[in-house]
Amino acid sequence: MPEVILVFASNADAMIATKALKDAGVAAKMIPKPPGVNSQANLCLTIDGASESQATSALTGSGVALGGVVKAGVSA
Repeated sequence: MPEVILVFASNADAMIATKALKDAGVAAKMIPKPPGVNSQANLCLTIDGASESQATSALTGSGVALGGVVKAGVSA
């Protein structure tokens, strides 16, 4: 499945989300915010698209607010 980019409101949220996803068994890679993505944070996370549901559940459970999800060719 294609990669999905998770967008957050702040760099701190992106860093906290990295730990929350790791604890939930979801592999995530921190990347710079791609051009065209609307977010105040400079950092985003990329995950395998097959893990999107597990990732969003893990973030909700840990209290990290997800600012948006960017799929191939779609803006947040």
